[in-house]
Amino acid sequence: MPARRSNITIDGVEVEVTLKVIKHVHIRVSPPHGTVRVSAPCGTSLDEIHTIVLSRLGWIRRHQVRFAQSAAFTAPRMETGELHYCWGKPYPLLVREGPTVRVELWNGELVLEVPSGSSKEERERLLERWYRQELKGAIPSVLARWERIVGVHPSQWGVRKMRTLWGSCNTKTARIWFNLELAKKHPESLDYVAVHELTHLLEPSHGARFEKLVARAMPDWEGCHQRISQSIFDPGIWVQGLQ
Repeated sequence: MPARRSNITIDGVEVEVTLKVIKHVHIRVSPPHGTVRVSAPCGTSLDEIHTIVLSRLGWIRRHQVRFAQSAAFTAPRMETGELHYCWGKPYPLLVREGPTVRVELWNGELVLEVPSGSSKEERERLLERWYRQELKGAIPSVLARWERIVGVHPSQWGVRKMRTLWGSCNTKTARIWFNLELAKKHPESLDYVAVHELTHLLEPSHGARFEKLVARAMPDWEGCHQRISQSIFDPGIWVQGLQ
């Protein structure tokens, strides 16, 4: 039975509800924006879900506040000295005024060369374009490797900014999207997202069959998922243990 999805609002909190073949109700508050997702057994009524979510509302809001505070704390200033990550490694930013506009990793620093008087927003756009180029350069070889293992091929792929997802898959068109933020994460994260989205071409839901297919392709998928989620609050996680 395919999963059924709907969106409801409970006491001002937006909730994504998925009914699927499971035994118990699960509530997740997902980073980075505190998205609330409820997975429930098929046949669970919205009234039942409403009651369960209300009983956990305090817990949900505490997590949402935590995510919001973390996002505010880590907002970049785009100034020399602050840390920015590329492929899971930290680099101090060096903002340098010059005749050219460019970004490069050089001598352990992330060099951002900009015109005199450039704004924070202009620097952010320049760095974002560089991250996009980095990610687009890495995706083809990653997809080629995992396509052979998973046994499917997307019709197209692309990169875009996404607020709550690391990747997405349109099963009707077989198109895959990757979150731009992946350029900041360890390469294993790109592998994990590629496997996850490719598997959706075989199984659209997140049920038992989906997890079995992902595990067959990537036995450590749960560890990868945990590390990429933890990186929202600990971007240096890979520097500590996975270089």
